Amino acid sequence: MSLSETLPSDVRRRHRKMYAIAFTAAIGGFLFGYDLSLIGAANIYLKDQFHLSEQALGFATGSASLGCVFGPFLGAWLCDAIGRERTMLVAAGLLAIGATLTAMAPNIAVFNAFRLAGGVGVGLCSVASPMYIAEMAPSNMRGKLGLMYQFAIVAGSTAAPLIAYVLVRTLPDTLCWRWMFASQTFVVLIFAVFLLRLPPSPRWLAQKGRADESLAALTKVHGRENARLELDEIQASLAEEQGGIAELFQPGIRHALVIGLLLAFFNNWTGWSMMGGYIPMLFQMAGVQQRHAAILEFSFTYLAMAVWTVVAMALVDRLGRRPLWIWASIGMAIITAATGTVFHFQLHGAVILLVITLCTVPHGLAIGPLPWLMMSEIFPTRIRAKAVAVTTTFLWLTIYSGTQFFPMMISWSKAAIGSAGGAFWVFTAVSCLSALFGWRMLPETKSRTLEDIARSWHREPAPVLPASASDTGAKI
Repeated sequence: MSLSETLPSDVRRRHRKMYAIAFTAAIGGFLFGYDLSLIGAANIYLKDQFHLSEQALGFATGSASLGCVFGPFLGAWLCDAIGRERTMLVAAGLLAIGATLTAMAPNIAVFNAFRLAGGVGVGLCSVASPMYIAEMAPSNMRGKLGLMYQFAIVAGSTAAPLIAYVLVRTLPDTLCWRWMFASQTFVVLIFAVFLLRLPPSPRWLAQKGRADESLAALTKVHGRENARLELDEIQASLAEEQGGIAELFQPGIRHALVIGLLLAFFNNWTGWSMMGGYIPMLFQMAGVQQRHAAILEFSFTYLAMAVWTVVAMALVDRLGRRPLWIWASIGMAIITAATGTVFHFQLHGAVILLVITLCTVPHGLAIGPLPWLMMSEIFPTRIRAKAVAVTTTFLWLTIYSGTQFFPMMISWSKAAIGSAGGAFWVFTAVSCLSALFGWRMLPETKSRTLEDIARSWHREPAPVLPASASDTGAKI
């Protein structure tokens, strides 16, 4: 008999409801992954059709990520003004407009403009979706439910190249990339319909002084007794918070902000996120001649990522955030060092697919999902939207910088050492720094309420001891 079957029927019912709520909010992550993964399949055709230079290709590849930079600031205001779930609805509208008009673009300038617009929608989702899930979830389920957002990103990133593969095989080069972008409008419509059924965040309701509605929302997913206790804790925490942007730079919270920014940086500059937009090109560099074959292998790498994200969902509330991060960073350092060696000695065949697919293991286990989860966990309620906007904006800046600079890093490496290997060795160095960050700075938030995490920044900090990576400690 499974553990879920031993729970009372009302608890099982609340768990199912919470999974349904998290699934709906996570569709924003699916659109995020689908939208940004499409460019990895389409940029091969964009380069030919619009005769792009390396710099222009980098901008076209990263234009949506640049649009995502502006989304969080708008998202912070919207999340506080109209609520998390309505902000996602605004994001769906922008994604629909961006997808439709990008597919119709007559030139690269129009293409980039509407990729930027769609990117703003993705940026809104990247703030509102994980924040909403974190605020709705019980503390003992917050890890696995929070990682549903990352799983949805990976699912979208896997679906995009598969759809692209079908389109490439059935349509001419001048049309296939247009239908790639048009295809996401169907998912956007489903997302919008589901969003209309989501309840408001109980913490947003409490922040607005709507305590009765907040209690009702909490009761649906936490049970009546736990809901009353949690609402009391939320209200007590809100009474202690100022809620202004200046609070982000006060002692304690300032430390949380630095951690959020470093999570965002390591999420992207440890390797996978930078190479993800160029994997079909990397496969072509390694000897895969046919474009459709490169795109199909691209989808295999994201399928592997999906598997490891599911593993992370099973482990994050058991092992904790910190040990997963430390071991994943060490693993990424080893794997990117091997990837650089493979490219340096210009090996071909299955070994290329192997080393690139291995990069999905540490990213899927921790480096990819944990920043999205923890950036929504570590800040107090009144400033959560503003703080997540700052850290998410920085995350999108690192994504954009990565997609912009990766082709140039490959060129510089070839000029300096005669191969692309040097670009991957940069990731090795950054991954080592990521492991050090996890060991010395990263807190453990497993099984703690959001209010307890928020209050802990104002306590006298305990020293972070040089414990083993299996330690779930790292008190704030």
